[in-house]
Amino acid sequence: MKKTIFISYSPDTGFLERKFIVETVKQLKENDLGDDIWFDRDEKNSSTPCWFSTRIEAVEKCHAAVLFISNCYLTNSLSLTEMKILLDRHRNIVNSLKLFPILFDKLNVSLIDKQKELDQLTMSVDLTGTHNCSKSVAEKVSIVVGSLMDDLEKVALVLSKTKTVTPLSSEFNDEFRKKIIFHWSISDVQEWLFHIGITEYYRQCLAEAGIDGFLLLSLSSLDLNLYIGIDNKIMRRKILQQMLHTLELEQKREDKWHLRARSQKPKANVAYIIYDPADVRLAQNLKEDLIEKNLQVIHHNTTKLGHSKEEFIEINGPPIATASQVIIIMTEEASTSPFVYQEVMFADWLGKKITVALFKNIWNTLRSSLKAILGQCPAVDFENEMYAESLDILQYHIQPVRHVPAVVLEQSYLNRMTDGVKPFCSFASSRSESLHSKQMNDMTPVVFLSYQWDSRTQVNEIQEFLKHAGYTSWADFSMASEMHGCSGVSLPIPLLSRSNTVMDSLQSQMYRTMKSCHVVLCCLTPKYLQSDNCMKDLSLASSLQRPIIPLLLRYVSKDSVRRAMSPFMLNFNCIDLSNERLFKQNIASVIQRIQRIL
Repeated sequence: MKKTIFISYSPDTGFLERKFIVETVKQLKENDLGDDIWFDRDEKNSSTPCWFSTRIEAVEKCHAAVLFISNCYLTNSLSLTEMKILLDRHRNIVNSLKLFPILFDKLNVSLIDKQKELDQLTMSVDLTGTHNCSKSVAEKVSIVVGSLMDDLEKVALVLSKTKTVTPLSSEFNDEFRKKIIFHWSISDVQEWLFHIGITEYYRQCLAEAGIDGFLLLSLSSLDLNLYIGIDNKIMRRKILQQMLHTLELEQKREDKWHLRARSQKPKANVAYIIYDPADVRLAQNLKEDLIEKNLQVIHHNTTKLGHSKEEFIEINGPPIATASQVIIIMTEEASTSPFVYQEVMFADWLGKKITVALFKNIWNTLRSSLKAILGQCPAVDFENEMYAESLDILQYHIQPVRHVPAVVLEQSYLNRMTDGVKPFCSFASSRSESLHSKQMNDMTPVVFLSYQWDSRTQVNEIQEFLKHAGYTSWADFSMASEMHGCSGVSLPIPLLSRSNTVMDSLQSQMYRTMKSCHVVLCCLTPKYLQSDNCMKDLSLASSLQRPIIPLLLRYVSKDSVRRAMSPFMLNFNCIDLSNERLFKQNIASVIQRIQRIL
């Protein structure tokens, strides 16, 4: 059953604030909102590895939210994430999502200055005023319920009476041992107190205060003395020590591996790549490049994804815990991928350092929860910058080098490395000025021809044919491309520095041009397959996720093609243009393949 009203609070609250929250929710439920309220205290799956993502999904789906704002709320990462999601949704669907912020205590000025989102909230109830701050918890609860009830009833889907609370049992049955403290009822707490040797008088004090497991977790020694009436210091210490011992035992349970993973020390130089299965080739290329830079790279189990999100996280959660860095390959597919979503949620819950490798700026279409979690994460722009330079920036960010080669000006190098990393949210208003956007505006597809210099004449003929068919194409015919296309070129030493500049310029131009293209034609010859630079063309096309159509311009054995092309494409169905007869016979097939792709 969908619950429409979300209760947002800080898990780090002290006893009085938590007591106020519990009593407020209890009163709202008794006023026929029992089946409409999502409160984590009442959810049975709050101790599973997917608890965080389940909670965030509830934030994304609710029709209204009650936010208990306090100093503690503004210093807890979970509650701040919830507030950011709710505010993002509220901006986009003002008439659909209703927010009811309750100001519980006077906020520190430093927190107000730090959390600019507070300016977007209008408090429904302010309990910090002169008339309210001195009132009891029960009186404050009454004020809140009276102020919110009419508005909450309008968003409720199921107005029903809350279930009758089962009275305290006088018989002990060890039921508390089957639960975690968070889910203990008042009876469970009483039985636990009996087992640890707390006298009946002090047990009764806790029962009269309505202390269940949820409230027990927030108690301090001072709270036990002031609010519960346990004036015996030894008893207070015993209760708190036994509670900590019970929590330690809970963490050792087999099904609580995720709790142990949260405190696990990560391995240095280990990066976990999060990606959607559709981006597997892009991920493999990035993985290989990072491995060459002395990083150990791991990712989800590609052969075993599980049948549910719980199974998926159970399989892939432990490897995430071992990593010191998490890299997200952000593409259109990743932005809507359930695999990426679950891994991001779990990595954030573990407190991992997350970096976004941005291959497609999809910020404006990203779901609210991912915006809230990834907004301030560092991002490296692979979409608009050279792949090689972006890779260097990514490596420097996750694995800073201490010594820079003498040929590099250290300060300029550091500036380039630091300027290349920006908060992901800063891409919200950025617009790509690449050739791709211009071509899309012209509605004219672009074809990139990757070739080796020995097939230049045939490439000219292919370009002419494409032009007559209405397709613009690009192939570099400069002298620099001859150096680019030929393998084993040896340059005189005096020309090396000048040629390096030319090559850098060429590579930059080729990167920008290929990114603007819709399809890449690779013109296969024996020399093409032997050229490292030509293979880099294919690697770049694969990284940019551009479809590759292989054209056979000279005879090459199928095994040679398969060995060379297998890292970049699954289908090796070449169009044979290797002689004049086959060229005339099959050139139309090139257009047909392009049309199918476009």
